[in-house]
Amino acid sequence: MYRLIHPGDRQELPMRMLFHPLGESVYLKACEADSLRALVAALLDDAGYETADAAARLGQRLRLADDVRLLAQLQDTQIRVADGDEANVINVSSDGPFLRSLHRLEFVSLDPSLVDPTGEARP
Repeated sequence: MYRLIHPGDRQELPMRMLFHPLGESVYLKACEADSLRALVAALLDDAGYETADAAARLGQRLRLADDVRLLAQLQDTQIRVADGDEANVINVSSDGPFLRSLHRLEFVSLDPSLVDPTGEARP
């Protein structure tokens, strides 16, 4: 389950994320969720993602990863889509690695409680 929030809203769910970057650490939207899958659903604005089968979820992650890759190309940045963690790669293997890679690329900003001291998103 997820819900869109405003910065001053009282936290009701355990995980928070900023998304839709405008640049220079400014994000247009914020949400909170009860799971990593729900955070991806919020990012997609698709509540059905949480109950979809694995193949459909992978298809949605691939679609979004391709969109992010195309946006990065507009800024002369090359990003690949793959199923492993590497620099400049969007990892679509599952929800956690997907969000971690988007965080690393600064397409989303995960709540500090979800990020370890080295800056990597926690599983």
